[in-house]
Amino acid sequence: MNINIISCANTRCGIGRYTNEMATRVIQRNQDVTVLRKDSPEPPHFKVYPYRSFRNFRHYVAPYYLGRAIRDLEADIWHADYVDAASALFWAHKTKDLNLFVNVHDAIPFVFPTDGIAFQNYKAQLNFAKKRTKKLIVVSEQSKKDLVKYAGAEPDKVEVIYNGINHSEFYPDPLRRKREIFTIRYMGGLSVPHKNTEALIEVARILEAKGYTFEMQIGGGHPENTKLPGLVEKYGLTSVSFTGFIPDEEMRSFLAEADVFLYPSKYEGFGFPPLEAMACGAATISSNAGSLAEVLGEGALTVQPEVDYFVKAIEMVMMNPELKYHLEERGIKQARKYTWEKSADQHLALFHNALSLSKSGRKAS
Repeated sequence: MNINIISCANTRCGIGRYTNEMATRVIQRNQDVTVLRKDSPEPPHFKVYPYRSFRNFRHYVAPYYLGRAIRDLEADIWHADYVDAASALFWAHKTKDLNLFVNVHDAIPFVFPTDGIAFQNYKAQLNFAKKRTKKLIVVSEQSKKDLVKYAGAEPDKVEVIYNGINHSEFYPDPLRRKREIFTIRYMGGLSVPHKNTEALIEVARILEAKGYTFEMQIGGGHPENTKLPGLVEKYGLTSVSFTGFIPDEEMRSFLAEADVFLYPSKYEGFGFPPLEAMACGAATISSNAGSLAEVLGEGALTVQPEVDYFVKAIEMVMMNPELKYHLEERGIKQARKYTWEKSADQHLALFHNALSLSKSGRKAS
């Protein structure tokens, strides 16, 4: 079985990480795989295509360049890691009789729509994918429900395959260092609205006002481009600091050494950061919005995405070492349910089934 995996994503974003991890596991299963993406070539399987970003237009032109790169390629299975990559098949003039699978991941563009042009472009790409794909792949049952609700997707055409965790990178520290000051940490996007990161500052403000001694360390690139530092200054907070971008080699220790990992997001299709924190043994408090309660299960303390609920949950963990310990243990156990090996096997099962149906259809005709 020959598989072409196509992507318009960078390797460091969430979709890029998914593509790299999933494709690597499929390759390990001795499949004939070619991955085309914008950056980070890793011969022989991972290849890059000629591409110009045009800055603010990079999301609109990437499918065109990808389309040019795949025009002369053939495959038994085409797998697009997002709707933009699927639309590259239009530019490649490959619009019929393909065993195509498209990862939509979630319904965030519908729940938190961006500006008009970007949203209309996304809907056009999604409609193209809906018409031509064998299956739309999402990463949680909640994402499936939302895609059916907001996008009118046919339930039978939407397949749930959960993401995985790279357990060779995210695991508990057997020699975990106990911090002198109770430490709350966050890692993730800082500027996108649904991440609800201003709630972090409000939580710190209330905890300081109540007289608690703690540190809140906020990880994520370019905090200076957000409102967060201004809010810290406005409230005169002394407990909050910004770490900036955290390199991959430092991520595990950042998560593992937290007393609490706090994730206030208002919507997630899956939720990598809290699950990775759980895998590292950090007691995790998260919003229950979107898929988070579904994916995190009993491994995290999930509450409504409101400041007062986050504060109460943190106070419970601060005052109850036994609860903290149980959250750490349950989090590790829950995170182990998610592996890229399982995800890859489920993708391959879909591909094999489609290929068998195609062959039987050709024989019948």
